[in-house]
Amino acid sequence: MLDIELRHLRNRQEVMRFFDGYTIERMEELYTEKLKKPLVKSYLLESSDPADQQNSIEKLRTVFTRRGVDLAPLDDSLFLLSDRQEGDIGFLEVLRPRILAVYSHLKSENLNRWVRRIVLQGPELDHVWLSGLTFSVLWELVTQLSKPHRFTRLVFAHDSIFEVDSPETGAEDEDEDSGGEEDVKEIVERRATRFQMVDRIGVIQERLTKLQQLYSPLYAISQLRFPSPAGQGGHDFYDNGRVTNRSGSFRDHRSHLLFVVRIYEHLLRSTEQSAWYSIQESVSVPGQFRKIVGAPVTIRFRERLTQAVFDHWITATFERKRNRFRLWGHPIRLGPTKIQVYGVDRHLWQPLFLELTASGCTAIIPNGTCGNTVHRLVTNVQRYLDPGAVAHIGDRLYTEMVKESAGSVRYEPDPD
Repeated sequence: MLDIELRHLRNRQEVMRFFDGYTIERMEELYTEKLKKPLVKSYLLESSDPADQQNSIEKLRTVFTRRGVDLAPLDDSLFLLSDRQEGDIGFLEVLRPRILAVYSHLKSENLNRWVRRIVLQGPELDHVWLSGLTFSVLWELVTQLSKPHRFTRLVFAHDSIFEVDSPETGAEDEDEDSGGEEDVKEIVERRATRFQMVDRIGVIQERLTKLQQLYSPLYAISQLRFPSPAGQGGHDFYDNGRVTNRSGSFRDHRSHLLFVVRIYEHLLRSTEQSAWYSIQESVSVPGQFRKIVGAPVTIRFRERLTQAVFDHWITATFERKRNRFRLWGHPIRLGPTKIQVYGVDRHLWQPLFLELTASGCTAIIPNGTCGNTVHRLVTNVQRYLDPGAVAHIGDRLYTEMVKESAGSVRYEPDPD
């Protein structure tokens, strides 16, 4: 395929044909283990829920314009993304009213840096967060959609970064194939697990639960490959919404994005309906004028945090602007390992109330706060505090809510 400038693609059909052809070439190179150009990658992002559908696209363009990015429309939901400093990035598609997909064939490190920058530049955008608990349900779907002899890939990532007080202000996501010069890094003694498992689906299905019971970091699934029904390879989903196409079909890649996005959308709606509280007038009890309606989000740790880890967690989260949990607030200490926070979520700047202890955390989110807050909290707790943490929304188990959301969605291959 000749090199084609993205701005020369004039409509959706041409974009699909370009990415399909580009993907086929990369698949051929993967077979020979001589990859000459970067793979196609997607990033799933969440925006605010548009109250006015007619103006939602214009509002979206305003959000990106403030970040120095221009959106050139190809149709009602597909746009060319052009950064004024870095040039053409790729294409943005509005998959659902709140969920956006960025398609790009940039190098991973360049795309990761660019996406991170536009997310942190304002409250309007955030990653789509897939926790280890969510991945555990998606893994069950992989076993149902694919034959036992197909190969898949799971990556487990847990890093107890709060065992030491680190000056790092934010998480830089590792590239899927990054190696790293370990011999030049400072030696820091803390628990860190990054384990990749590539095997037949039937083999992993038979043994994974037993392995998790023996070693809790294996609950922290951070990457999962959906094998492609269109041929060899598959689609690698990451916990921060990144998806790498390692198949020979871009259309199949997009079909998998839509499948997971529909599940996530159902989960968002279910989370918000259960967790939002509202202040209502009450006349049923004399002297009581208002009552709070809603369910708290509770996350319980399997292993109690030490005093040092708890203190480093609080310091890193509430005394540093760019923290992994993307929260802001002033903690009120009620005991050595117990604080309360009346704060805000930096995505959409909505308020929330937190109680954090060495045994877990409880969050109460008001009506209007994005359910994304809950999924980011669960994801980061598993990755950085306790991989075996268990979450509830009210009396409902978080994983049961994910299963319920997944049960209402069917995988539908692209008809074209």
